[in-house]
Amino acid sequence: MTNKNQLTNPHAMFFEKMFSRLDIAADFITSYLPDNQVKSFDMTSLKLVQKSFVNRYLRGSQSDLLYRVNTVDDIPMFIYILLEHKSYIDRWVLFQLLVYIVQIGEQDRMINKAKRKRQRKDNKKNNRPINEGIETEYLTPVIPIIVYHGPNEWQPPKRLSENYRFNFLYQHYIPNFDFQVVNLRTYDDEEIKGKVLLRVVLLVLKYYFTNYADDKLAWILSLLTDLIQQKATIDFLGVLFEYIGTNRACNEEYIQQNLEKSFYKKGENLMYSVVDIWKDRGREEGKKEGKKEGKKEGWDEATNKLLSYLFEEKFGNVPPTIQQQIEMMNDEYLQDFVKHFLKFKSLNDYYLWWDQYLTKNSSTCAKSHSLHMEKGH
Repeated sequence: MTNKNQLTNPHAMFFEKMFSRLDIAADFITSYLPDNQVKSFDMTSLKLVQKSFVNRYLRGSQSDLLYRVNTVDDIPMFIYILLEHKSYIDRWVLFQLLVYIVQIGEQDRMINKAKRKRQRKDNKKNNRPINEGIETEYLTPVIPIIVYHGPNEWQPPKRLSENYRFNFLYQHYIPNFDFQVVNLRTYDDEEIKGKVLLRVVLLVLKYYFTNYADDKLAWILSLLTDLIQQKATIDFLGVLFEYIGTNRACNEEYIQQNLEKSFYKKGENLMYSVVDIWKDRGREEGKKEGKKEGKKEGWDEATNKLLSYLFEEKFGNVPPTIQQQIEMMNDEYLQDFVKHFLKFKSLNDYYLWWDQYLTKNSSTCAKSHSLHMEKGH
């Protein structure tokens, strides 16, 4: 089974697996953003855009996901969720958040620039006015949400301006922005909002550093009683115990005890299904870790360096956003990227490819989310 030493950031693994599910992400957004904002969203348009803007130095203490959603007036919005699990008090989280928002804006601008370039090329090809169909460019607003579940009491600065030393005469020059905070340590259990799956996820995060004392885990699992017959719930439990196992001894006996407390007579039969999934995940993670170790000094690292070098040779310095995207590309992304790289004439062409590739590969998720919404899951 995967242990804490095998995972550089078990929180990122758990957060990404759970919040990449659009039903859980949509439930979180509708439960923790202000009602007037939620009412303005067309939640059927929600899609996951990118998995991380966090740089390599902060990945051990931060995880993040970026979503795009349209308003009912068809205006695009970004929703950016940053999961904080530091073991110390960090005054600089809003400054880091500002950096991520700027990176999101930079990527947005490059994609827009690439689309305008393509439109002008089409106009020229079809003998239309060069700027036909090109509208004034605007950045997409970003709604930032910080979720904290670390082991210590923590309260972020209320305003970014608190990180600056200045006289009131110069306050108009200090950057500021609003954000939402979900500090799970300050929520009583009954204040954790959302449907069952989201509540279980947030409660597991809340109690991760307490080792789920006093039968707390059994109570959390019991919330799933009405869903326990569904195969998807068994898979869900497999991910939960995989995450829990990164912070405490999580063997078959521990799983059985908690499942029996949670589901009574169903617990014993259920235990074998969950343990099978749990073991399968452990074997799969072991294979992945083995492959990563085997390729660490070979394919993965060498490929990242090679792609970075090619970018620098062709376009000059590599923007941090592109460097992070290269580092997180899986084999499918890399194959498609390499196939298109020689056709890139500018960074704009790369950003256009990135946007189109994400859109193409997120359509299935969007359809799945629509079905979930229709069925009331």
